[in-house]
Amino acid sequence: MRTTTRCALLGLVVSLAVGCGDESGSESGIGIISNVKVAGNEGAAGPAALPADPDMTAKPDGPALGAIEMAVSIYERPDHRSDKIGYLRLGTTVRRGNKPAAFDSCQGGFYNILPKGYVCLDDGATIDLTHPLIRAGLKQADHDQPLPYAYAFVRAIAPRYYRLPTEKEQYKYEMSLKRHLRSFKRLKRKWNAIQVGANDVRIDQLGNVLGPPPEEPPELSEGEKFGGDGSDAIPWFFDGGRQLPNVSNFKVPDYAVITNRIKRHAGVALIDAFQGEERHFGLTTDLRLIPTSKLKPGRGSTFHGVELIQGWELPIGFVKRDRAYEYEKRGGRFKKLKKRYAYGTAIQLTGDVRRDGKRRYVETEDGTWMRTRDLARSVAHSKLPKIAQNKTKWIDVSIQRQVLTLYEGKTPVFTTMVSTGKDGLGDPRKSHSTPRGTFRVRDKHITHTMDSQVLGSEFELNDVPWVQYFKAGYALHAAYWHTEYGRPRSHGCINLSPIDAYRIFRWTEPQLPASWHGVSASESTGEGTLIHVRP
Repeated sequence: MRTTTRCALLGLVVSLAVGCGDESGSESGIGIISNVKVAGNEGAAGPAALPADPDMTAKPDGPALGAIEMAVSIYERPDHRSDKIGYLRLGTTVRRGNKPAAFDSCQGGFYNILPKGYVCLDDGATIDLTHPLIRAGLKQADHDQPLPYAYAFVRAIAPRYYRLPTEKEQYKYEMSLKRHLRSFKRLKRKWNAIQVGANDVRIDQLGNVLGPPPEEPPELSEGEKFGGDGSDAIPWFFDGGRQLPNVSNFKVPDYAVITNRIKRHAGVALIDAFQGEERHFGLTTDLRLIPTSKLKPGRGSTFHGVELIQGWELPIGFVKRDRAYEYEKRGGRFKKLKKRYAYGTAIQLTGDVRRDGKRRYVETEDGTWMRTRDLARSVAHSKLPKIAQNKTKWIDVSIQRQVLTLYEGKTPVFTTMVSTGKDGLGDPRKSHSTPRGTFRVRDKHITHTMDSQVLGSEFELNDVPWVQYFKAGYALHAAYWHTEYGRPRSHGCINLSPIDAYRIFRWTEPQLPASWHGVSASESTGEGTLIHVRP
């Protein structure tokens, strides 16, 4: 038997957190930090409308422009009334024209950038590359990994420090700190133990998995577990009490030591970690410092789907329970065997289904049988929808089966398990259900911040990776906080493992230019990939 074992956003510039199923269109300004390396003309055609003056046209060897706010809009034309086609994240630099292309509604001027579009300096950009937020060289999201950052979960209510606190300040702002540090010292090894994670699985540039995950996780230092480079050196912009300008949507006075506190169970993305007084601190993407003694590393699931051009074919079953047994058919009855499969195992099926009383069984490729309730089954369509034409890319999602399949025309090329809305086939307007119908990808984000609930308690999910919105607040996205793919559990979004979310993000349209953090489907960037959600 062939098996593989693995264990609403309405615009692009964001201001408030939005959760799955929220059709209000509110958006979040908390996102990633990009790099200081200047991007060239990569990944897309030229601008939709180039200015007549060559000095206004961006060139690969031209001067640069940098983003000094969390999100800086890119317009199709040098006009605020034109379509927003994407955005840059804080710290990113891109090539620009030597001269502004226009000044209408923008005193600083609209600059043409590579690979296309226009940025207004008044919207949070600068051509001064000595600006502290550009000179800091803040770590960018990793475009080549399922998890673009180091992620962590808040173990206990924690402060978000505005600058690196002294020991005295830590005791002032954190209750029962002495007791906490005593427990952390005793249990540190257990609390910060890591498992093999999504980024330990080898993948190619398209997101195709190249082999099984390693048996053991990598050896990482305390700082490396939380996004540091292992040196533990304090960055120059925090040394000696320094601080960077406030870029978060949570406003505080410059003299503040902490900005606010973050609740237990929240998920955060980190771009650095280093040793301060008493303990390590992790730097979040919106430039807040959280003591790592109050964080637990989050490394994401190693589960992933299968490529249907590499020997696999539909139907395929994915084990969706912790334990699933093999059965032998004897006459008309089925006997449980000792062999069992771990959650996430992919199994080639023949398509034969039999009953034994009220129980249903499916036949595997080697002639044994498994209970249907143990598997999320991806099967071939009896009749394909009309959108399955020529080589058109489209995504098929089955709510009842909890599976997703990528198609090119009539040919399935990839399939996997997902988690859709926890209320199944209910009305999305009245329940946590995934909307059904045929949609298109509207906009794509390397990361985006969402709200959710666990047992009725709200918590933050910062920098959710590989988000693709297709209707109001509904999206395909990676879920780094759970491993329950194959079972409904979301608020309406379609949850994917980090590896699968990355694979699908790279496959869908519009393609994301290398220097951008988000892209919107438009005339100049291209039409979004079709998504067909059915019962």
